Amino acid sequence: MDDNHEDATRPNGETRRRPQSRARKWIIIVALAVVIALIVSGLVLSITGARNYFILSPGSAPSITANPLCRPTSGGNLRLPSGKVCVRLDVPADKIHVIDGSLFMVDVLEGKATPAQYALSKVGLLHFFDQGATLIPSGAVLGSTPASQLNCQSDQAMNSAQSSASVVALRRLGYPVVENDMGAQVNQVQPGSPAAAAGVMCNDLVIAANGVTIHTDDQLVNEIHTLKPGDELPMTLSRTGSNGQTTIVHVIARLTGTPAEAGQPAQPDRAYLGVAVETRMTFTFPFDVNIDVGEIGGPSAGLALTLGLLDVLSNGRLTGGHAVAATGTMDLEGDVGPIGGAAQKAVAVRRAGATVFLVPPANLKDAESEAGSMKVYAVTTLEQALDVLKSLGGQIPPPAATPAGG
Repeated sequence: MDDNHEDATRPNGETRRRPQSRARKWIIIVALAVVIALIVSGLVLSITGARNYFILSPGSAPSITANPLCRPTSGGNLRLPSGKVCVRLDVPADKIHVIDGSLFMVDVLEGKATPAQYALSKVGLLHFFDQGATLIPSGAVLGSTPASQLNCQSDQAMNSAQSSASVVALRRLGYPVVENDMGAQVNQVQPGSPAAAAGVMCNDLVIAANGVTIHTDDQLVNEIHTLKPGDELPMTLSRTGSNGQTTIVHVIARLTGTPAEAGQPAQPDRAYLGVAVETRMTFTFPFDVNIDVGEIGGPSAGLALTLGLLDVLSNGRLTGGHAVAATGTMDLEGDVGPIGGAAQKAVAVRRAGATVFLVPPANLKDAESEAGSMKVYAVTTLEQALDVLKSLGGQIPPPAATPAGG
């Protein structure tokens, strides 16, 4: 018998498999088991790891328009008859100027990471399959905000962006705008706090506390500080439901001592309610101004909406015929603040056809990383943004002689 052959022939003509063949089968079986175990282990790690991350992806880049055909769709976004995503500015018809060129607002998609996205990110392939997408730790998104209050804060931020844009644009054009302080708006309720126990909710408006009418956030804070831990704080809240109807709610919170938070030591002798608040302001405009952004939230639309209103209410030639996108918060003084997701936004506006992108300085490098041939400019104020547009051939309305406040 030749030992170099795997099979040997018996005298009766039958063949038999040498013992090495059985050993080889077991090696293959064990190897497959190891591979399967590694795959299962990788899946488990991906599922577990993904729970601690969010994914940011390029969102939409709605064009800003006063066209009444920009209408809501079943998907939540507003669209023109062409199917293009849009944001509608509603102002009196006799004040509308058709925009020459394009102005884009932009958002990002934000959601919990999937195991597949987590795994692709860990091997450096996420960008290959989803350009502009990035994995970020949950803590960077949530911060100290309870997840249940994220949508509330996002809606509040967009409402604030719309208000600031309207005020700044109209005042820049010389129109008078009067401010009205309505109360202390609750932006966040700490879990387990006296406010939470009393039933205070995100977006509640505190209009009275401890028997005193509340117009500003400072007034509420001052009333809390007149009390001590263990005291009761009666409050009157104005609460707007999902149906848009407002009801008056009365609650009583039993204050505690201030716990240690945000790196600060506990202050057991100082009264604590457990809310983050800001003054809610309404504004009296010389004519109706409304902005419909559909279901888009967040504060980063301020600069784009301000430019859009200026363009529609002046001459329609603000962009010099260019396709311009902008992102950045806008405060009542006309200052532009930083935003998140600049790289993802650059991808979105570039895909929409923008050739110019205005961003806050803190976001310049991220935006440039995905800009391609699109020109990116850093601006810190509305006036700087207008200077950029003027250098590109835009026709900028002259500033009002004096601030048109109230």
